Amino acid sequence: MMTTVAAEYDPMELHGQYSSSDTVNNRWDDEWDNENSSARLFERSRIKALADEREAVQKKTFTKWVNSHLSRVSCRITDLYMDLRDGRMLIKLLEVLSGERLPKPTKGRMRIHCLENVDKALQFLKEQRVHLENMGSHDIVDGNHRLTLGLIWTIILRFQVRSLFVSYWCRWTQDDALFSTLKQRAQTGNRYDETLFIPKVEIQLS
Repeated sequence: MMTTVAAEYDPMELHGQYSSSDTVNNRWDDEWDNENSSARLFERSRIKALADEREAVQKKTFTKWVNSHLSRVSCRITDLYMDLRDGRMLIKLLEVLSGERLPKPTKGRMRIHCLENVDKALQFLKEQRVHLENMGSHDIVDGNHRLTLGLIWTIILRFQVRSLFVSYWCRWTQDDALFSTLKQRAQTGNRYDETLFIPKVEIQLS
C-alpha cells in the first residue's frame, strides 16, 4: 500500500509540476509588468507632448505680445528665450510699457553684462511692487523656458491687465475726473487699492 502511494505521488514529479506552474505564473507577471511599463511610458510621453505643445503656444503668443509693444520703438524679437537673454530688449519693453526711463543698458556681450542688464529690468519690476518668486537674472540669461514665460506673464499682468481694467472702468463711468484719479491710483503700486479693488500683482513661481 505504501509503495502504491509513493508511486502515485512521486516527489520529483510533483516538484516538476509546481516548477512548471511557477514558470507560467512568472511569465504572466513579467508580461503584466511589461504591459504596465509600456502604458506608463506611453502616458508619460503623452503628458510631455501636451506640455511641449502648451509651451509652444505660450511662447508664440507671448512673442507676438512683446513685439506688438516693441514695434512702437522699431524693435522686435524672433526667439523669446534667446532674444531676452542679454536684457536689452527686456529693458526696452519695460520702458515702452511704463513710459519711464530705465538705467542705460551695460555695453558688452559677456555674461556679466547680460546679468547686469537683466538685473536692471528685474529691479525695476520690484520697484513697481511686482513680486518675483524664485527668479533671478541668471534664469533669464540662461534661457530658462519656464521662468522666461513666467516673467513675461508677470509683466502682462502688471501692465496690460491693470491698464485694461482702468480703461474699461473709465469708459463705463464716462467721468474724466474719475479717470484721472483711477489712473493715478492704479500707478501707485500699492499692495491693495481700496478704490480699484485691485490686489498687487504677485506671481508665485515654484
